[in-house]
This record gives sequence, structure tokens and C-alpha cells, in this order.
Amino acid sequence: MERYERVFKALSQEKRLKVFTLLLKIGEECYVCEIADALLESHYNISKYLNDLKREGLVKEKKLGKGTLYSVKPSDDEFLRCIHDAILSIPDSCIERELHLLKLRLSLREKGKCTVRVKDPRWLEIIKEMGIGSEDSNV
Repeated sequence: MERYERVFKALSQEKRLKVFTLLLKIGEECYVCEIADALLESHYNISKYLNDLKREGLVKEKKLGKGTLYSVKPSDDEFLRCIHDAILSIPDSCIERELHLLKLRLSLREKGKCTVRVKDPRWLEIIKEMGIGSEDSNV
């Protein structure tokens, strides 16, 4: 029972739930910086959330050069498959802005690699055009 409690606890915090939901819905590996930019959150916090999710077996990481890619950890476990299904049933409208930002952020990759750095003018211009001000973000 303790394992199930830990999984529910990990997903009970809104930011961790959003991180996991984004990864599940986007269906591909993402760098911390991409998730952080999509959630308008600091890289430090997103790394912390990802580590919490990884500890509970919900996400996996893959080192690629100096970067680390995160994705949903596939599971043969019926409980986790049900959790995945439940989270996939969350309407996209609940994280519409974040999904849109993540898709935009992923589109900036060059040869499959993240080339946008912290406070990159290209990204700052995108969020400015979307009407997202610095008061909304930690970027």
C-alpha cells in the first residue's frame, strides 16, 4: 500500500502533476529546460519535480551529452497503466497554454537537440508575442 500512497502523493502536487501530464500527452523525451519554459518555471524547480517523479518510477531519464532527457517510464504494471489512462483523460484545455508552449519549445530544436539557452532572445520573443510577461514567468 505504501508504494501506491507514494505515487498518489507525487501526483498530488499541481506542478508535478502538470509536468507528468505534459510528458504523457506530448509523448516524447523532453529536456528540463523545455519543460521549465513551457511551465514558466525555474529549471531548478522542474528538476526537483522530475526527480520526485523519477523516484516513484513515473518518469525515466536519459543522459545525452551535457543534457538529460525525461520521458514517461513505460510500465507493465496495471496500477501505473490505470494512472496513465486517468491522467490522459484530463482535458487538454486544463493545460492548453503549457501544451502549446511545450510544442513551440520543441519546435526550436536543431537536429533533435535543444539549442535554446536560458533567457534566449528567440524564446523570450515567442512568449512576449503570446502576451506572456515576465511577471508570469521565472525565465
